[in-house]
Amino acid sequence: MAESRSPPVAKKVEHVMEMFGDVRVDNYYWLRDDSRTNPDMLSYLREENHYTDFVMSGTKQFENQLFAEIRGRIKEDDISAPLRKGPYYYYEKNLQGKEYIQHCRRLITDNKAEPSVYDTMPTGPDAPPEHVILDENTKAQEHDYYRIGAFKASPDHKLVAYAEDTKGDEIYTVNVIDSEALKPVGQQLKGLTSYLEWAGNDALLYITMDEILRPDKVWLHKLGTEQSSDVCLYHEKDDMFSLELHASVSHKYLFVASESKTTRFVFSLDVSKTQDGLRVLTPRVDGIDSSVSHRGNHFFIQRRSTEFYNSELIACPVDDTSKTTVLLPHRESVKIQEIQLFRDHLAVFERENGLQKITVHRLPAEGQPLEGLQGGRNVSFVDPVYSVDSTESVFSSRVLRFKYCSMKTPPSVYDYDMDSGTSVVKKIDTKESGSLHQTELKFQCLLCITKNLQSLMDLIHYSFMDMVHMRFLWILISRHQGCPC
Repeated sequence: MAESRSPPVAKKVEHVMEMFGDVRVDNYYWLRDDSRTNPDMLSYLREENHYTDFVMSGTKQFENQLFAEIRGRIKEDDISAPLRKGPYYYYEKNLQGKEYIQHCRRLITDNKAEPSVYDTMPTGPDAPPEHVILDENTKAQEHDYYRIGAFKASPDHKLVAYAEDTKGDEIYTVNVIDSEALKPVGQQLKGLTSYLEWAGNDALLYITMDEILRPDKVWLHKLGTEQSSDVCLYHEKDDMFSLELHASVSHKYLFVASESKTTRFVFSLDVSKTQDGLRVLTPRVDGIDSSVSHRGNHFFIQRRSTEFYNSELIACPVDDTSKTTVLLPHRESVKIQEIQLFRDHLAVFERENGLQKITVHRLPAEGQPLEGLQGGRNVSFVDPVYSVDSTESVFSSRVLRFKYCSMKTPPSVYDYDMDSGTSVVKKIDTKESGSLHQTELKFQCLLCITKNLQSLMDLIHYSFMDMVHMRFLWILISRHQGCPC
């Protein structure tokens, strides 16, 4: 008879909480320990892990087989599609047998040439050497957990700021290094979120959290100074709202947004005048959600409300945000998902009849009046059903970069010439062949699942109660005898 073991049972310790006149009792509140040092909590988690190992002991071989199958389908020695930024190509690189990536760049020999969809980063013996700015594999050796939340090169490309989490609690420490010598610059910034942007070449903007880990304060840090002397530019005291931060594609403004479930308003910071602090760009109005971009002497504002639920796009002069011009009105059948600005173009990511699309508009020269946009060129896709998403592009170019995939097209990166309408594939995610999928998947696999439906429901209920690893659900379905997959 197979050995049986009862699952561990957490003790009950009454903990009374009162909020908004409501009193509730949580008998398991003692399991919360943000410091991860409570011996009772740690002892109970070890019991849970030991019990999980016991329950899963009969599936170890199959787990290893699944893991080998999954890993065997990942192309480990790979690089991302290089992106041209200033005088360099920036890219991320995976190495065979390594768990983390390298952040790299190569010098562009002919930086004067206009970016083109046909640009290719040279890699031969005569090419400029690869420069590894940060190797996460080396950094991760010092920690049980490691994750980079932000990696930002300064506008002049001489420095890099990166945010690292070494505990898994999403509380980051920011380091600034010389991008060539790779030596630290200044002191670490601790207790941050991953929201991090350069304000010129000698300052950083970052966001910190309150005691409940809500992003609530935005700070300005001058390189070479202590963190204790940083200036708090804004404190969001309403706990219904959280802050976020991003840079304009023109690199001339930083935008700080405060948002709730239904409302979002934005401040701007001129990076050439950080001493002036934040300026209210879109006012706080309940039910209105706004996002902002910048080009030339105009701000572009995507605005959504109960009335304009699919969003409208408006523009206003930088020096007078009260004067707005509607560029794309609200349309009942077309949803504006996001916009991407360029020096001479505007790319609008939309959804119509459930299908995503990209519409490119030619903009008047910077400094010229902006009027309502008409027509535009739609990017052509070969598949009838697909998914397309934006990714980082070069503001001063005519090249739009996007991610694309469909049921028959693997995830890919394309560069699109917004003048000629030419698309060039820059990267295709390839999958290695695997051993377990040599047999054709049969419809009877669905029957295998339905035969186990009651066991599946029982296990779902039990997993939530007992914290047994949810991977058992997949194993229950996959290992059914007679299933060809």
